[in-house]
Amino acid sequence: MLDKFGSEFLRRNAETAAVADDPIHVLNPVERAGLRRVSRGAVFRAAVAGIVNGVLTGLGDLYAAHLFGPLSAQPTLGERARYWAVFGTGAVVFAVLEIMYLGWDGLRSVTRLSAVAGLELSKDDNKEVALALARAALELPNPPEAVLGVNPHREASKLQLVFASAVYKLKIFVTNFIFKQVLLHAVPALATRLVLAFTAVPINGLWNGLVCWSVLREARIRVMGPSAAIDMLQTVLEGEPEPSAELALVLHRAVSSAIVRTQELHPNHVAIVRAVRHRLGEPPAGLELDDSVAFLNALPTLSQPEQLVALRLLAVAAFLDGRLVRAEKRLLDEAYTVVGLPAAPGLAHVEKLRRAFVAGDIIPGAELRAVSV
Repeated sequence: MLDKFGSEFLRRNAETAAVADDPIHVLNPVERAGLRRVSRGAVFRAAVAGIVNGVLTGLGDLYAAHLFGPLSAQPTLGERARYWAVFGTGAVVFAVLEIMYLGWDGLRSVTRLSAVAGLELSKDDNKEVALALARAALELPNPPEAVLGVNPHREASKLQLVFASAVYKLKIFVTNFIFKQVLLHAVPALATRLVLAFTAVPINGLWNGLVCWSVLREARIRVMGPSAAIDMLQTVLEGEPEPSAELALVLHRAVSSAIVRTQELHPNHVAIVRAVRHRLGEPPAGLELDDSVAFLNALPTLSQPEQLVALRLLAVAAFLDGRLVRAEKRLLDEAYTVVGLPAAPGLAHVEKLRRAFVAGDIIPGAELRAVSV
């Protein structure tokens, strides 16, 4: 429901995109200035929303204490129930209002960001991009289901996924708890009920600002992804106008293996998978393309020029989501080792390309091909 609402909101409210001669994934000085302006405004508003929520929640705490008196050292069930009936209800209402505002303002900011970057969300060709941006704006996770035959959780630990989700949900609670403990033990003279009631004010503002900055950074990466996938794939295949069937299969496996190691099907990964299939055709039916071991085993069977092409596409798939996680670096290291190339310089170069892509810099074809030199 949120997916549909968010994407429709973006498409209905899409602003006229800026016209530029360069591709969407290359940000010129005017676009960079516009993106900074959009981001600063959104981060400021998110921080203010967190501060307002913290103040209102603190006032609710003080009002409940004034109405029923402060809780005793060992409060009874009735005392707790009366206190939480007032304070808890207010806290939930304020939190819901804050979340609704942040979601609305996030969608509005992403709409402006897309227009500044040159992406026209109202076009039918950009429906999937609008959906991906809506997920970013509303902080919704990427779909866990397999897409186009690629299961992002094929090599993932279920316990690890659950733990990561729990840690994310508890971040603000833990921060508030630690801050209160510091006040209670480090400066007990300041730890009055009035002060403790408003400890969430700076914490909420800080977290909202940080999360909003992260959301807009992710949205910008998703805006640039589809354009970058097509452009970089063309550069990678520049010397292979008609790849052999063996190379084509390894290229399909390269992209899928990078996704599996990331353990998440990022929208930019979907874009590169579709770009590869559009350029090379559908892979043979019945094969498990998301088997990274099969990819590594197939690399030595290619000629040296073909191995370099596969390494380049693997590098693109690895950094196209804006990250290089440890498992991806390990996959790149293993791939370099299999073809007899030193891994350290290659990994350093891939990281350099990742930073350039996230910044919206121009990546010359020679730089992209240099990952396998």
